[in-house]
Amino acid sequence: MNKLKHFSIFVFLILAACAPVSSAVIVEEGADFSQPEAEQAADTLEDEPVVEIAPNPLSLEALAEKEYGLGELRVEYTWENKAEFTRYYVTYDSDDLNIHGYVNVPVGEGPFPVVIALHGYIPASEYETLDYSTRYADSIARKGYIVLHPNMRNFPPSDSAPRRGDYHSGFTTDVMNLLEYVRQEAGQEGSIFENADLSSMGIWGHSLGGSVALRVSALVPEIDAVVLYAAVTQRYSNGSAGFGVYDLENSDAAFQVHHGTADPTVRVSSSTRFCAQLEAVEKEYECFFYEDAPHTFLRLGQDDPLFIQRVVDFYAAEIG
Repeated sequence: MNKLKHFSIFVFLILAACAPVSSAVIVEEGADFSQPEAEQAADTLEDEPVVEIAPNPLSLEALAEKEYGLGELRVEYTWENKAEFTRYYVTYDSDDLNIHGYVNVPVGEGPFPVVIALHGYIPASEYETLDYSTRYADSIARKGYIVLHPNMRNFPPSDSAPRRGDYHSGFTTDVMNLLEYVRQEAGQEGSIFENADLSSMGIWGHSLGGSVALRVSALVPEIDAVVLYAAVTQRYSNGSAGFGVYDLENSDAAFQVHHGTADPTVRVSSSTRFCAQLEAVEKEYECFFYEDAPHTFLRLGQDDPLFIQRVVDFYAAEIG
């Protein structure tokens, strides 16, 4: 009998050891079964703090959240008095930099819509404030527009800052700051911007300035007319950058594109591609291509006057 008893106990211990683990329930002392385990986990997740990921500082989202106009704009002196407008030399603060430029203000009581004119790339050693883009800024001012023409950072005599690989966000910031200073002074008696109307605006950009104009137009909903002149439109894209660089779909502006077919600096194919992109997102646009014209039309007998006329007609139709 003792042997049988010992054998039975031995068999029982073996069977217990071989039982599936899932059949064993371990109850901790003091456990609370008043709430299902899944609900407890959900409550724990709800109590976890939400971590917000900051947008890339070069993205449109970050530029839209940025605060502008924290310094001041200074009218240094009256530069020229012309029959149709007065040119003022201005400086202003932008990201701790001192930016130079000029403002053309039409003669009269206004109100005058505002157009931003953005120059292209010129080597710093050759750049002058009254450079090739002055002809175009003046032509627009003669039609009754206040024209803002900044020398963007790194173009003398404006201050310089590192900007390699910044997707023109520094230049964009310079324009946004200038525009905010104008907003602050619009309607103020005695200001050169007393008669500025910012409810409907235009922007004009050549080459590099065209790329900046695209970014600014996505940030300023009051911009109703965008002129791109041999513009850099394909070098930077949302896909290659990994964040928003341009935003055509959410802009209500009309676009006018100009490009010479013999441009050795920015390939004309970039503008034909951009016009196709405008078509794809169903934007209002016009595209003009000038046979055998180079990167700028300044010294061309017929193309330059035709370009200017098309621009001022476009602004007359779209602004206001």
